[in-house]
Amino acid sequence: MAQLRHFKTALEARKTQVALISFGTTELTQAWVAETNASFHVLLDPELKAYQAYGLDQSMRRSWGIKVWLEYTRLMARGRKWRGIQGDSSQLGGDFIIDRDGIIRMAYRSHDPTDRPAASYILEKLEDINGYHLDEAKRIKIYK
Repeated sequence: MAQLRHFKTALEARKTQVALISFGTTELTQAWVAETNASFHVLLDPELKAYQAYGLDQSMRRSWGIKVWLEYTRLMARGRKWRGIQGDSSQLGGDFIIDRDGIIRMAYRSHDPTDRPAASYILEKLEDINGYHLDEAKRIKIYK
């Protein structure tokens, strides 16, 4: 989700608010926000109630597969810090678009921690939902 920080203007143009849900501790979450420069609302869910409500899987095998280790290695080589295991390391995440009436308009349940939709995919879904036109976004240079 940190990749969306680069699209803040595009999200604002779509009248979209982003909220991140984490089961990490307050201290580790604050460190992650500072490190990634994420400017979104962050909600803590240490009991994983939201994860369960949205049907997100738990899988130790998928959470710690070779693909995930390679991604962590790549991130640390680029300067990210290893913060250790936080909470339930088998808990997988997801990305959702929920409209103002509470209706889930997009549900993307991650197969593993590296599996996230591209920001362009999320923006396209928002365009479909909000009737926002890509040509207009390009004209005012907020879409890459």
